Amino acid sequence: MAISFDEKRKTYYVNMKQIQPDGSVKWVKKRGFRTKREAKAWEAEAHKAVQEAKTVSPTFRAMISEWEAYSQSSAEVKIKHREHFEKRFSEFLDRPIGEITKAELIQWRGLLADQEVSTKTKNITIQFVRSVFRYANQIHDLPNTAACIKPLKLTNQELMHEMDVWTPDEFQRFLSCVDKPIYSLYFETLYWTGMRRGEGIAIQADDLKDGWANIHASQRTATEGRKPTKTKQNRTIRLLPQLWEKLKPLAEQNSGYLFGNDDPLSPTMIDAAFRKAVKASGVKKIRIHDLRHSFATNAINNGCNIVAVSKYLGHSTIEQTLKTYTHLLKNSDDAMISTMSGLMK
Repeated sequence: MAISFDEKRKTYYVNMKQIQPDGSVKWVKKRGFRTKREAKAWEAEAHKAVQEAKTVSPTFRAMISEWEAYSQSSAEVKIKHREHFEKRFSEFLDRPIGEITKAELIQWRGLLADQEVSTKTKNITIQFVRSVFRYANQIHDLPNTAACIKPLKLTNQELMHEMDVWTPDEFQRFLSCVDKPIYSLYFETLYWTGMRRGEGIAIQADDLKDGWANIHASQRTATEGRKPTKTKQNRTIRLLPQLWEKLKPLAEQNSGYLFGNDDPLSPTMIDAAFRKAVKASGVKKIRIHDLRHSFATNAINNGCNIVAVSKYLGHSTIEQTLKTYTHLLKNSDDAMISTMSGLMK
């Protein structure tokens, strides 16, 4: 703060610096003090008020809004946040965030573990809670109390379901029952590249060149438009020669979306085509996202380097790939022992 004299008005004024939630600085000016003593008295009261405000933390609900504004969350993402918080963290929403204790959060995690909802959904809620506390710590210097909350482990049944995959033979049986060539090529691209379904929808014809594909966008619906990939990172992958020969004519004839040209494939129609072919082929039911798991599983089980697989999938870190496919690496122990035994001989 600073006290100055206004020569024109013949009065004193105070300049007060305020730190905004995003870390920026805002100056507040108070004018009209007849004496310097009055200005100093106001300055002292203002300083006291600022200090008292620092000791009273905002509610968790208010911090959510700040966090979303700072993160520039879209309206769709905000709806997702609120759904998780309202359903699984409602008892803390109107509590001052600085008063929520570690013991309470550990107890909440235990109760959350018993809820009849998937572990993946529970962990997304935990992730959002941790993010709000981390923001409050970084911007408001409040304790990062939620750092003690660890993600929940998937059950054995969930692990098995999470890793449902198709062998190449199963995929070919499925593919033979896909009615339209455009959907067949789309599913082949997901299966043989490990692309996420949104990345496959968003890819443009000019993203393919000389057997390489530049993956830099994702699209969840036919109308929302293209957005950055899940990890906000671009990657360029080399396509299998057989796949490139199939995609090359499509890339040459289209000027917009690779699968659809002017308009992308509709996720609703993709789902319908997928379900229809699964039923007609008689292969075990899996999710479209499991085509990505199928690529990774087939690659790792056949000796491909885990680092190369991680880069191909577009994982943000090698640790993410290791965590997701640890069970496959354990299954490769016998192959490693056999290989090393042969070298020892």
